[in-house]
Amino acid sequence: MNALTPLSWLYGAGVAAHREVRKVPPPQDAHPRIISIGNLEVGGNGKTPLAIWLLVRALKAGESVAYVSRGYGSNVRSDVVTCVLSRGVVPTTLANLRVLSDAYALAREIGDEGALVVERVPGVNALFCRDKRRAVRLAAALGVARVFLDDAFQSWRVARHVDIVLLDAERPLDGAALLPAGRLREKADALRRANAIVFNGATTPGEVAGARAQVARWLTPGVAVAGMARRIELVHMAGDSTRADAFLAVSGIARPAAFERSLAQAGVRIAGHEIFADHHRYDAGDLTRIERRLRASQLTAVIVTEKDWVKMRRLSPPFDVWVARLEVTLIGDELPV
Repeated sequence: MNALTPLSWLYGAGVAAHREVRKVPPPQDAHPRIISIGNLEVGGNGKTPLAIWLLVRALKAGESVAYVSRGYGSNVRSDVVTCVLSRGVVPTTLANLRVLSDAYALAREIGDEGALVVERVPGVNALFCRDKRRAVRLAAALGVARVFLDDAFQSWRVARHVDIVLLDAERPLDGAALLPAGRLREKADALRRANAIVFNGATTPGEVAGARAQVARWLTPGVAVAGMARRIELVHMAGDSTRADAFLAVSGIARPAAFERSLAQAGVRIAGHEIFADHHRYDAGDLTRIERRLRASQLTAVIVTEKDWVKMRRLSPPFDVWVARLEVTLIGDELPV
């Protein structure tokens, strides 16, 4: 038995009690339709790429949409909704609103993941608040058809129509151990609340079926199950198509090794990796550090993640930059969104 297992028992009991006290029933009103994109593990598991895919699809279908998130690392007061609105129209029915103009301002004030959504999904209403209920009320006041909630599977006080849960296709539930002995926020049987399961990294029907089999005992009959295949597209910020033979990778993300693997799978040769802390906010000193590393490595080009570029670009980097844009495709059941 893991030495931390007794603490996991206490943690699990606390989560269960907290859920029972704070949970709310599903919404009675069908408008707007509220969809949560969450997971059971701590850390990232593909929620932002999936949210972007769903938002883009809804907009292409002619629907108005909102993206709601707490905003990682935000120090804004819990009763303030910070937003980037598609039409810039602010309802007068809600107080304590802070309207920002673009993705860069959002990255500075709230965080990189929300800024990436704004950057990739023109026309989205992006709303950020530590109290997600206030942001949802603003979305309803805007008259949107669908609200997509980031990381809300454990947001007990926020009512929603659909719960989508992401799992890693290679290690679903990661051994099913609760914090702090493992990575799970809740017990595995919490999956019974999910309306859809998406296996991040499952690229074929066979891989989806194999991942599903590992968690099948915790799933509700009839739950939608899909895989999410990822691919990297390289975008040159200088606008031409001349590609370097090798790159210096630069990232400030939770899993830099996964970024390296994705680049290798896309046929990108990496001759070095300058790693910053997760959600790092770049400054002029960081650009100097990157330049020195480029010269020492005898390289001419840098490759970064989209989240890093959102925060770096306003500094006008004095070196050649390529962005590894992540695109996803869903394989399997249609999600009930």
